[in-house]
Order: sequence, then structure tokens, then C-alpha cells
Amino acid sequence: GWDLATGTRRLTSPDGTRVELTNGEFALLVTFLKSPRRVLSRDQLLEGSRLHDDIYDRSIDVQILRLRRKIETDPNEPKLIRTERGAGYFLDCNVVT
Repeated sequence: GWDLATGTRRLTSPDGTRVELTNGEFALLVTFLKSPRRVLSRDQLLEGSRLHDDIYDRSIDVQILRLRRKIETDPNEPKLIRTERGAGYFLDCNVVT
């Protein structure tokens, strides 16, 4: 039920509410959307969403935490952006383009 218009950078929740994203959150979400249900390592996420050369792998964890707070019903029990221990993260939903 989520809708992301990449051209206008508008993310709309299933209830129609617009969700504001930072540049980093937007880039990270687009990276996830390109590879749904595929585990992406921190390095892959950094490469796919790189906006600045000063971003480090642990900053991906912070960006994911912030993105989860905006799109998850319960960020403490994420259903959309899941963690694969020791491997990375993955977007656990179907993506329709």
C-alpha cells in the first residue's frame, strides 16, 4: 500500500499520509526497492545509496533505524526492512513498478 514517486521524491503511506524523507533515507529506500527480498550487506547499501564520501558502514544502521521509524508500524519489530544477522538487511515485500 506504500507509494513512492521517485521523480518527485514523494512517499505516501497506505492511509494517504505523506512521509518526509531525508536525502539519505530516500536513497536507501530506492536501493532497497531495486532489490526486494534480497539481502544487501552494509557495503552494498553504502554503494547503492552513497550521497557523500564521508558515510561509513555503521551510519547505514542509523539510516535504517530512522527509515524504520517512518515506515514500520512497530520499528522495534520491523516487518518491511528486516535484518539478516551477520549478512545485512532486506526489504521484505513485493515491489510493483
